[in-house]
Amino acid sequence: MKHKTRKVYILLTRLHDFGSRAAGFFASCYYTHSSIGLEEDMNIFYSFMVNGFVEEDVSRFLRSKFKPFPCQLYEIEVSEEVYDKIKAIINEFKVNKKLYRYTKLGVLSGLFWIPRQRKYEFFCSHFVAHVLKKSNAVKLKKNTALYFPRDFKKHSGLSLSFQGNLRGFANKFLTKPETV
Repeated sequence: MKHKTRKVYILLTRLHDFGSRAAGFFASCYYTHSSIGLEEDMNIFYSFMVNGFVEEDVSRFLRSKFKPFPCQLYEIEVSEEVYDKIKAIINEFKVNKKLYRYTKLGVLSGLFWIPRQRKYEFFCSHFVAHVLKKSNAVKLKKNTALYFPRDFKKHSGLSLSFQGNLRGFANKFLTKPETV
């Protein structure tokens, strides 16, 4: 009997703000933001931004005032048990959202290969790596606080399923993308 598998997605994006350009320069990477999503709702991804833990509504970035954000979408197939663990971990962050903070110092430390882990502090790729490790979805080769978006591109357990911009992503994966 074959076990049912589910898909989990890692979305890498390049935002058009100063912080993203600076991060790209210092971290030597094109994609400067990462988030994690579940196959049941490809419009919602979870991550950390300067205002803390966020539920990112992809359709929000499709409005005409935004230039198209370049992106890559990676997927991993996991067992139903691992998928449920990932959902539970994300739900824990949702329920305790007010406790969590974005850490600029964690990003800076990571650039110098110094892992800085505090219980309630994360940056985007640190959070994604944390969820993947804690759920046993993949084996990670280094401390989660040292992960940057470029590291997910290199991971053998993830496969590229889309490259383009968020409008193209919406056209391919969302049933009714919001466009203006």
